[in-house]
Amino acid sequence: MTQTASLSLADFETGLNDLLVDTFDTILKYETSALKTLLGTTLTIGEAHMIDCIARLGEKVKVTVSQIATQMQIAVPTATIAIKKMEQKGYILKKPSDTDGRSVWIELTESGKLIDRAHTIFHQRMVRNVSSQFAPEERSLLLEVISRLNQFFVRETQAVQ
Repeated sequence: MTQTASLSLADFETGLNDLLVDTFDTILKYETSALKTLLGTTLTIGEAHMIDCIARLGEKVKVTVSQIATQMQIAVPTATIAIKKMEQKGYILKKPSDTDGRSVWIELTESGKLIDRAHTIFHQRMVRNVSSQFAPEERSLLLEVISRLNQFFVRETQAVQ
């Protein structure tokens, strides 16, 4: 681990910025590459995460585009476009509601369910592999620090919306 106690605030901020940007980019590249390698698909990370969202929501209720958009914190038109693309790729089915002609239920096809299972396994392995790089006390600290970082970004995101 790099010694940061003697860094000036400016050097810390520069280093933190570089680390956050590099880590975010590396995780996205890693996940994109893994999806392509494991599944032989050109599915985007956003699409994989939307499939995951539909699977999680679908365990409890029938899923609508609005629910997906809300859960993913994206606009309904953005979700609609993504769902249409994934329907064309064969990952999603749209079914009309039995009770409301204006509503459409979103379900995963067997291909979509396969993608979801593979993506879930990828995340489990990634977390296991990352965890193995740290001692137990470091894991606790890592969770605490990343949790605080996430809380900061959640607050800032809510403030600008």
